[in-house]
Amino acid sequence: MSQIEIIFVRHAEADGSWGNLSDPSLSDNGYLQSTNLLKHKELQNLEDFSFVSSPKSRAIETAKPLAKKFDKKLNIDEVFIEIPSKDITQNQKQEWLKKIIKTKRDKLPNIIKSWSNKIYFKSKSYKENTIIFTHFMVINALLSKLAKKDTIMYFYPNYTSVIKIWIKDNEFKYFSTEYSEKTSINL
Repeated sequence: MSQIEIIFVRHAEADGSWGNLSDPSLSDNGYLQSTNLLKHKELQNLEDFSFVSSPKSRAIETAKPLAKKFDKKLNIDEVFIEIPSKDITQNQKQEWLKKIIKTKRDKLPNIIKSWSNKIYFKSKSYKENTIIFTHFMVINALLSKLAKKDTIMYFYPNYTSVIKIWIKDNEFKYFSTEYSEKTSINL
């Protein structure tokens, strides 16, 4: 079987914080960042990629310029939505998240474990090159699992950071974060 590439792109800057708004659009700077993706050196050859996005506005709006450039339909997938926090009040979300990212993986609430596992298995299931526009914690949940970290926090991707993962024979082989070298996955 051939090798496939999955590209994750963190959404551009939102017009409000996740802790204060449930589904903010992009800020003016965020729209500029999403347009700048058109010139990103890693995103110039996406003709044979499927385009997927979280259902959140900021992810969809980040994807639109590239989807238009490559004349692609943007498929919305709930699996890549941000970390589930529906029972957390807006004004408590930031503090809650600070605790969650320090919590050992085996001590996480079941809803977070399930969300993380869905991201892992959905990502692994792709049979074609795919670009996914998503969120900070989605990317962290996946990469921390691939790197065998004991928490769901792996790194701090900037807005519109590009993360590449390669899969061969239905197994994750390696990944790279923007401005870094490939990291092999020892399974």
